[in-house]
Amino acid sequence: MSGFELRAQFYPLVSDLERLKEEAAEGVPYPFLTEEVLELSLKDYRQFGNALGQRYAFETDIPKEGYDAVYGAFHCSLVTTASEKDAILLTRVAGQMFGAYLPDRTILDLAGVPRTQVTLAPCQGPAICIGPPDAVR
Repeated sequence: MSGFELRAQFYPLVSDLERLKEEAAEGVPYPFLTEEVLELSLKDYRQFGNALGQRYAFETDIPKEGYDAVYGAFHCSLVTTASEKDAILLTRVAGQMFGAYLPDRTILDLAGVPRTQVTLAPCQGPAICIGPPDAVR
């Protein structure tokens, strides 16, 4: 949907996708730009949705400072699968992860957006991990 300003309701990452949907529903929709698509297998995507509070190595790909104060928009990574319509937007602001649920990613114009296949490999070192080991962001 080129030419339209898309918005999503972002919320600090919680324990699972269902809780993210509930919490974000109360929030204010913010404009966003999709910087990259991170594709998981269907199995990994479902596992990711059930454990959003876990930390994974692919989080290093998420924009380091995801909010553009000049334009008032979040710069995000879109986490999805090749076959599902829904997706999760992830961004980072002041070192904290935020997420937004998109029930239908097909409305996004992803032409030219880099796409990377990722796995749920856990963080392997403190340099790439976000927050304390047992924290739910």
